[in-house]
Parts: sequence; structure tokens; C-alpha cells
Amino acid sequence: MNRLRGKVAVILGGENSVGRAAVAAFTAAGAHVVPLAVASDDEAIWERSFAQAAARHGRVDFVINATHSCLRKSIGDLSADDFMGEFNRIGESSWLAQKYAVLTLRRTGGGVIVNVTSVLARVAAPDCAALCAAARGVLMSTKSAALECARAKDDIIVSAVLAGRIEGDPQHWPDGSLLPAAPTVTPDDVAQGVLFLATDGAAYMTGVELPVDGGFLAT
Repeated sequence: MNRLRGKVAVILGGENSVGRAAVAAFTAAGAHVVPLAVASDDEAIWERSFAQAAARHGRVDFVINATHSCLRKSIGDLSADDFMGEFNRIGESSWLAQKYAVLTLRRTGGGVIVNVTSVLARVAAPDCAALCAAARGVLMSTKSAALECARAKDDIIVSAVLAGRIEGDPQHWPDGSLLPAAPTVTPDDVAQGVLFLATDGAAYMTGVELPVDGGFLAT
């Protein structure tokens, strides 16, 4: 199946299970995948990384940001540095990726941005104050970017996937001890949700939050 043949997908977060699954899903759909690893809050590095990806491949059609982490500490044990470190690893990196994705897609003719976060953008969990705040920040910055791009009529769709409970990757996504009532989903399930938002079937969907959580948020 080559429904994305000839398209270029920049994917961040390939070091975690969801990012790896997204790389596999987009590759299987025929896209040329460009893994991007940027571990810095230096804007110049983000700008250069996206510019190099676009120059090397002539275009960028999709930007998938699956960067994530999961620090678990009681609020009484959580220092300001802990909180801001976790928030920046998720929230700030997502915002920087989104900023330079928008600027790149405007130059190359439009496209799709999908930010992958967790259902903790919508429901809270104990010992996860920083993660919950960062996940909510990712969701709301996604919606804000979608509105800006729609207003500019620059043919850029921006949406978010909210991943549910994923077993086997506790360093990056909520596990059973955090969301014991939630059905289990796989990284591949999440990646297929991301892939859907990148296809023509989602062409008129922007600013949406797509839960891939087995119905957890519906309860």
C-alpha cells in the first residue's frame, strides 16, 4: 500500500515505542521518512534541522512529533527544576518542533502536523503534575496553531493524537499503575491514528484531538 508514495515525513521521537511505530507505519504507506532528533532548546538548532531536511528532500509533507518522557514524582518531592525539566522536554520541544514545522511547510506548499501526546492532557494522574501540565500544553498549543494556520489559509493541518495506556514503555507513556482502569493500546494502534490524520480522509480535520485509548476518555 503506497498511499503516501512520494511524500516526505519528518518524525521526531523515534527513540520511543510510539515514534518507532510511526516510522514503520509511514514507511509502509510509501512515505520517505526522515527521523529527526533534536535534544536542545536552542531555536537555531531546530531551525537548521528543519531547513536541512527540506533542502535535502526538496519538500516536507508531514511532521510527526512523538517526543515524550514520563517523570513520576510526588508533588512534595518534585522540585522546580524537576517540573520545568519535564515540561521543557515535552511542552517546549513540542512547541519548537511545531513552530519550525509551520514555517517549513509554509515554504514547501503546506502539509500536516501531528503532535502525539497522552490522555493525561485530558485526565489527571497522581505523581504526574509536570507530565499532565506538559501534555495539556501540547494539546492547547496544537489547537492554537491549527487556528492560526486556518486563518492564514496556508494549507497546513495541525492536530493531536492522545495516546492511552501503553504497556511495555513506562519511560515514555502512562502504564497500568498510572491508569489501571484504562484499556491497553499498542504503539501500532497510536501510529495508525497518526497515519489517518496524515491522509486525505482527514483533509478537513484540523485542531482535533484524536484519542487512541480504547474508549477510556469516553467513560
